[in-house]
Amino acid sequence: MKQIVAFIAGLLLWLPPALGAAVIKPKPFVISGPPVAESLVFAVMADQGLSGESVEFITWQSPDQARAMIAAGKTQGSVVTTSAAAIFFNKGIKATVAGVFSSPLWIVSARPVSQGPVRGTLLFPFGPGEMPEIVFNIVMAKRLPHLETRHTGGALEAVNLLLMGRADHALLAEPAASLAAARSQKMPGPELTKHLDLGTLWENRFNGRPLCVSAFAVFGGAVDKPEQVAAIIKGYGLALDWIKTHPRETRAIAKKAAPALAGSGIPLAGTPMLTSPKAFDAARLFLEKIYDLDPGAVGNALPGPELFRVYP
Repeated sequence: MKQIVAFIAGLLLWLPPALGAAVIKPKPFVISGPPVAESLVFAVMADQGLSGESVEFITWQSPDQARAMIAAGKTQGSVVTTSAAAIFFNKGIKATVAGVFSSPLWIVSARPVSQGPVRGTLLFPFGPGEMPEIVFNIVMAKRLPHLETRHTGGALEAVNLLLMGRADHALLAEPAASLAAARSQKMPGPELTKHLDLGTLWENRFNGRPLCVSAFAVFGGAVDKPEQVAAIIKGYGLALDWIKTHPRETRAIAKKAAPALAGSGIPLAGTPMLTSPKAFDAARLFLEKIYDLDPGAVGNALPGPELFRVYP
C-alpha cells in the first residue's frame, strides 16, 4: 500500500500544472481612467501586456464614478486629476501620485473666432467645482465680464451643443478637442477650432512650469509594491512607442476600451508620463494655486510632498 501511495505522489509531481493542481492566476492590477489620451496608453499597455504584469483597464465616464470605484477598492491605479488624488490622500485613503501629465486643455470655439477676449457662452464638462472650471478661473483670473459659463454632463454633450449652435466655446481635453474639430468638418453647422491652449497660458503665467492637471495615482496596498508600479510606469513608455508604429491596431483597441476616442480619422496618440521630482514640484504648484482659490477642491488641506513618490 505504501508503495502505491508513493507511486501516486511521485506521479503527481511530474504531471503538468493543469492536471496535477489548479493554477492560481494572480489578480490583475486594475487601472481606470476617463476617455482621454493618457487612458488610451494604459489601454494599449494592458491589451498588449507591455508591463510584464497582469493589467486590466476600465474606462470611467464621470468623476463620481471614478470616486466610487476608488473608494470601494475596485481599482489599484487611476488616471485622475491631481487635485482628486490630494482629496483621497486628505480623506485618509492610502494614495500616492506615481506620475503626472502635462496635457493640452483647449478652449474649442465655433468660428469665426475673435482675436480679443473670449466672449459668449463657454461650456465646462461635468458639474460646478470640477477641475476644468477651476483651472480656467486660475488662468483667466475671472476677468471675463462678457463670458457666460454653463456646465454639461461631459465632453460629448458639450461638443453636441457647440455643433447645434447653442454655445460658443467648450473647454476640452485631448483627444476630445481634436475629435470635435474633425467632426465639425463633416457636419452642417459651425466649424469648430482649437482656439486657446490653457496649458500654454499656464506656463506663460507661472515661469514655464507645466500644467499638471492629471496624474496616475496608486491606491491601497499597491502603494507599497514599488517593483509592480515601476513595471507599469515602464510599460506606459513602451505603449507610447507601440502606438506610434501601430495606428490601426491602436484604433481597434480604442474602439473596445473607449469608443469615443476612435470616433474620427484623426491619428491617436498618447501623452508622456512625467515622474521626475521637477515634474512633481510643478504638480505641487498646481495644488497650491487651487488651494488658494478653493481649499475644498484639494480636500481642505495642502498635502505635503509625501503625496508624490518616485518609483524606481
